[in-house]
Amino acid sequence: MAQEYIKLNGTLIAQPDEGLGYDFETTYTEDSTRVQSGTLHASAMFTVESLSYKASWLPAAEVSRILQIVDRGRPFTLHYYSLHYGRWRDGRFYVGKGSLSIGRLNAEEETVDELSFNMIGVDPL
Repeated sequence: MAQEYIKLNGTLIAQPDEGLGYDFETTYTEDSTRVQSGTLHASAMFTVESLSYKASWLPAAEVSRILQIVDRGRPFTLHYYSLHYGRWRDGRFYVGKGSLSIGRLNAEEETVDELSFNMIGVDPL
């Protein structure tokens, strides 16, 4: 089987330094609570995946290409390995916040020390 890669909207991007960080979060109904004994009484509504991307020493042009896909909070298609599903798949995600550290801004050598952002699933698991 051929090696698969992380893609945004079908576009191959610079791969992260160490793979994607994986997290998930479940949202519960408003009336979910713990009683005095500590027992949880909760009604789960849905769970979404969240993945973190971090890459170092990227050319500024590559960072610009990535940011034009993920910034502004618009949903995009992420091709990634889902630990929940145990396979590579495409899913809809959005980015609410990211950060970068500018490295060199020398002529024709513009680089970014680090680009990082979290991608949150649009659709529940």
